[in-house]
Amino acid sequence: MIIGLEASRANRPDKTGTEWYAWHLLQEFKKLDQTNSFNIYFNQDLDPQLAAAPANFCFRQLRWDLPKLWTHFRLSWELFSRPVDKFFASNAVPLFCSGEVTLTVHDLGFYRNPSLYHPLERIYHKVSHYIAIQRADKIIAVSEATKRDIIHYFPEVKEKIRVIYNGWDKEDFRPASEETKQSIRQKYDLPENFLLYIGRLETKKNILNLIKAYQLLKNKDWPLVLAGRPGNFGYDQILNEINLVTKGKVIQLGYLPQEDYQQLIASSSIFIFPSRFEGFGIPILEAMGSGVPVICSDIEVLREVADDDAVYFNPDSPEQMARVIDDLIASPETRDEYRERGLIRATHFSWDKCAHETLNYILE
Repeated sequence: MIIGLEASRANRPDKTGTEWYAWHLLQEFKKLDQTNSFNIYFNQDLDPQLAAAPANFCFRQLRWDLPKLWTHFRLSWELFSRPVDKFFASNAVPLFCSGEVTLTVHDLGFYRNPSLYHPLERIYHKVSHYIAIQRADKIIAVSEATKRDIIHYFPEVKEKIRVIYNGWDKEDFRPASEETKQSIRQKYDLPENFLLYIGRLETKKNILNLIKAYQLLKNKDWPLVLAGRPGNFGYDQILNEINLVTKGKVIQLGYLPQEDYQQLIASSSIFIFPSRFEGFGIPILEAMGSGVPVICSDIEVLREVADDDAVYFNPDSPEQMARVIDDLIASPETRDEYRERGLIRATHFSWDKCAHETLNYILE
């Protein structure tokens, strides 16, 4: 059997959530199946780590000069010329594909919360997801919350959907030694204790309310560290809000190399995830697996991931967010409790489990 995999996201150099999902699944598939033939499609020069593969994995570079629509047009032509039996993609699928299509839907935030997206981004995602969901023979939702959203907007595909949870990289995200913590703090000129957010800096991640909450803290001895690249919408407002805070108390680090990303999480005192909407929330598991207490938005999908092992706040209330942060700063005993609970909770999720369930669904 020939299985086609869209790997342009896995092959991107600066990865965030959906790109790491694609990368980890491809790496796990190499371990799980050395019988079927896999055609791996990508557009840019191939990451050497992805290139290392068993003999049943064939990599095909399909050049495309435009910034978008590679999947819809260039990959469509390839699959028309060289058909496959089954095809797996994340978020977007080709306009033409002769084989059975399995699609992963990460979230439908652009339907539920359109004001949090740039208008052009919103239009592109709506059109692309409409095509993909209608075209797919099987649909993977990364959470029950995402499944409910798919059914709400596309009730006709209800019977096609299976929930398969994301994982996290348990090999790399783990509690850090004191030596590692000291090294990463020294590299970025950070104190012993700091609050951390990692992710894109944009409206839908609710960074504005996080900064407003920080201004309301009684205890500002711990700086707020923001690590991640600017998003597509709302970054100028975020910069304006940062400028209202005492200099040096909100620290921007930009996009981090993966090794630093892992070490910074493990060295933080509290990890904060204030997003108004998520399809899953991988950074929560990465922080828990690193032995860091988590504070996050009280939204259904983060409850689904973290259960009772994180501290929650109303994402629309900077005042409540500030109270929760102040309370956790003031209580070392509570922080230790949530560190231990988070380490246990994270073990419920893994990329190998995610990949095994995904491959089984593709092959059914």
